[in-house]
Amino acid sequence: MEQIQILFYALCSFFTIEGGRIAADKTTVTIYPETQEIEIIQENVFTVIQSKKDTTLVLEQWDKLLHWKEKETPWSKELDSFRLKNFTLTAVKKTIEPHIKLTYSNEKDLRALGIWYNAEKNQFSINHVPKHNLKTKKGTLVDQYWVFNGDSTFSFTLVPFLQMPEKYQKFKHPLNEFIKENKKTSN
Repeated sequence: MEQIQILFYALCSFFTIEGGRIAADKTTVTIYPETQEIEIIQENVFTVIQSKKDTTLVLEQWDKLLHWKEKETPWSKELDSFRLKNFTLTAVKKTIEPHIKLTYSNEKDLRALGIWYNAEKNQFSINHVPKHNLKTKKGTLVDQYWVFNGDSTFSFTLVPFLQMPEKYQKFKHPLNEFIKENKKTSN
């Protein structure tokens, strides 16, 4: 099985940004097999800051993401097979909500995201990782895999930080508040 480099809840993993420090408490992934599109929506985006160095690193990463087109921030090489890639940031209730949309040509392209396709059964599957707290209405848990019908749109939601260790919780900051606070101190 391949090593998964793209983590749905780790925003920087979609780009060539090393040591990504920006993540989402909740990520909804929707696959549209009919149009060969995948949509990823991240909610409650946060960062973990333990030092001044972390602050500088996150501000640099955020700048690369916010201005990704102008700065020509490259997409992760693992996404090279996706023919169309789009990234937008949406303001929702005073928070930042990243939206990523990818278009694939072949179901095998989804392997970079940890999604496998079985043509014989016409099914998609992903690994079941209990700590990711995956929720879905259309998938079925079979052994260690979530399995989805290949004929229709399906989605799943990941909430991987529900059991974040207490020692890190005190360093967790909502990204929008972190950005706002650091704009004040840099002016």
